Parts: sequence; C-alpha cells; structure tokens
Amino acid sequence: MRTGYESLEIASSILALTKRVRSGSGVIRLLEHDLQLLTRRVQTLQALSSNRLVLGVGTGSPGPQPGETVSALLQRLDDLKKAFGEFPQGVKPPEIYVAALKLGIAKRAASMADGLLLNFCSPQHASKLVEAARGERSERIDFACYLKIFYSSQGLESAQRLMLQEFLNYDSTPQYHEMFLQDGTAKTISLFRSNEEWKSGPFEVPEQILRVSLANALTEELVQYVKSFRQAGVTLPVLYPYFPKNEDPGFKAETVKEIVKSL
Repeated sequence: MRTGYESLEIASSILALTKRVRSGSGVIRLLEHDLQLLTRRVQTLQALSSNRLVLGVGTGSPGPQPGETVSALLQRLDDLKKAFGEFPQGVKPPEIYVAALKLGIAKRAASMADGLLLNFCSPQHASKLVEAARGERSERIDFACYLKIFYSSQGLESAQRLMLQEFLNYDSTPQYHEMFLQDGTAKTISLFRSNEEWKSGPFEVPEQILRVSLANALTEELVQYVKSFRQAGVTLPVLYPYFPKNEDPGFKAETVKEIVKSL
C-alpha cells in the first residue's frame, strides 16, 4: 500500500491559500482514476481557483507490457481531454503534462500534451527526449524537468550519501532502471549497489552522477546546473531539494531561500 498525501488535495490547499500562484498535481497515475470523478474534481478546482491548476499524469509502473500501458494512458488522456471540453463557460481545461522518462513515450505523448515532464535525468538524455518530441508536432510544447538537489547540514558527504541512496531507490524500479540504461548511468549506479563501503567510508561521486544531480550545491554550481538543462531544451526547470528526514527546519528554510536568490 502506498502512503503519503493525495496530490490533488495538496494542490487544492495551495490554490485556496493563494490568488495568483499556479499549482500542479505532480504526476497522478491516470489509469487508477475514475474518469468521471476526476473530471468533476478538476472542474471544481478550476472553477474555484480561476483556472490555476496544472495537471500532471503518468502511467505509474508500466507492468510487463509497457507499450500497451502507454497506449491505455494515451487513450484515457484523450477521453479526459474530451470531457474537459464540456466544461461550462469560464472554466478552462488545465494544462496537461505527461511524465516521459524514455524516448518512446516522449514521442507518443508529444502530440497530446501541453508539456512533457522529465525526471532524474542528465541534460544529454533530456536533449534527446526534447528533440524526439519536437519532431512529432509543429506547435510549441513545454519541457519540464525535476532537478533533484540534495542538502544536509551535516556536510557534503552526508548530502552525497543521501543522493546516492536515492539513485539506488529509483534504480530498483524497472522504468527508472531502463531510463538509467538509456542515460548511461545504470552501470555507475550498479557499482554503488555492489559495493556499500561508501555508506561508512570515504568515496568519490562520479561525473555521470553529477550530470544528473548535485549535493550541497554552491550558488555557481547551481546556476551552471540549471543552465545545462536550459541549453538542452528544458523550458521549465523544476528544482526539487531533498533533505534527510530529521533535518533542522531552519536549515531547510534557509537553503530554499538561497536557492530562490541564486536563480
């Protein structure tokens, strides 16, 4: 059983507490939602927020037949967009971003989405997806990408260990392992899985990992990191800071302030 808060409810609370801020759902597993109920929920949020919701959708785990799962997702998305077209006057359909980790889904989803949402990849991998998606449509499409950065008040090694563990966590799911293979980072990740000395002793983070993510980033490092993704065609870099579970709230707040100031 998955735990955690429901993303549309979180988006709802943000929209209720603001007047101009747009709020996104992250990535909901569209195939797990009832179409009619989801349509009513989105219509309600749009009506009450002056159309400030951004909807992110994805497959979740693609299962043993990923191609068929993607086809089912895109068919459900088409049905959802048709339902959104029946919204009353003044209530607009939300912009829709589709989670795309690999080339196949990026090409197939490009013609239906307002944007694609990439995650935990290098600028080089992002560039390939951007190029593939742009070849499928003539009009503008946005490319968002979660840029994961790891921080710890205990120092650089602590932040780097947090980062490496997150790579291992993601690599344990088939869809991300396949993406890491395409991105050229899977072999490097496997070295940290097979040899766990890094958890307690000295270690060095390879360049392949630092193309994808950063730890306790200095201002200039962060600026160059974001710039590398913009140059790859990412139009909406989404900085995503990670902290240890018991991190000091004051450190978190100051870190977020520094991120905002640096960009």
